[in-house]
Amino acid sequence: MSGSSLPVQTVNRSQLREHEGVLTLEQGRRVQFAVLGARDFAKVIFYSHGFPACRLEASIAHGVARELGLTVVALDRPGFGGSDWYAHRRIEDWADDVRFVAQHLGVARYGILGVSGGTPTAVAAAALLPDEVTQLVVVSGVAPMHAPEALVGMHWVNRTLLRLGQRFEWLGRLSIGAIAALWRSVPGAAQFWFASVLPKADRDVVHRPEVGVILARNIQESLRPGIRGVVTEFLLLLSDWRGLPPQVVVPTSIWHGDQDTYVPISMAEILHKSIPQSRFQQVKGGGHFMIVDRLRPVLEQFV
Repeated sequence: MSGSSLPVQTVNRSQLREHEGVLTLEQGRRVQFAVLGARDFAKVIFYSHGFPACRLEASIAHGVARELGLTVVALDRPGFGGSDWYAHRRIEDWADDVRFVAQHLGVARYGILGVSGGTPTAVAAAALLPDEVTQLVVVSGVAPMHAPEALVGMHWVNRTLLRLGQRFEWLGRLSIGAIAALWRSVPGAAQFWFASVLPKADRDVVHRPEVGVILARNIQESLRPGIRGVVTEFLLLLSDWRGLPPQVVVPTSIWHGDQDTYVPISMAEILHKSIPQSRFQQVKGGGHFMIVDRLRPVLEQFV
């Protein structure tokens, strides 16, 4: 897969401080993760956060997961939060990070939940680890940008940014880097961005105090190490990963709101057609953040 060496530092469940841990690989690269929900690790879900985001995003699932007896393990992807950035990263490499953390938590079987920009890495893990992954659930997920009709129905701001990156890589780097730098230096700028480009269905959700706090902390922590992670992952989102979805053989459910213009429902339809035997749950009236109000039915799929 990525050719990463085996980790030399193990993580004991009982030693996890404040529900978090750090795994250090042999080459010195660190992977930070949070453990939420039930603490017995009987039924485990690995959570792939959005973009740009980090492990803190998964805190919205803590209460419901605990009630359902699910343990959620949320990893910071490389360059976000507490996980180290590294050169020549590939989408497929996240499967290695999942496998390493699972081994050192003593977890042999687990589900994968990918949200929004975390979909490519979630799909890769499900495709490359079929003997370990029990099922894949995608919520408001992106599809390969090379697929025809992928950007149909997308808000013009996001569509313009993606098309710039597709046509001129240097301009894509510059644009996403500038946005990330602004969000990092002026935290309120991210909330202004979301208020401007999110569909109407999402506005009441993101303005809820509890959601606003999580969103602000999530963005701030994701950008704490700098903007390299954002730039690298933006280019990975634009890369041609159409070969991964057809490799998924585990049971897969795709949830998407029909009012989502941030990541349009056309992307869910592309994923549904690409992943064999997948199920498509279209959420009427749902926006991009519809998972907030539908956490229970989404997580119940893993019970």
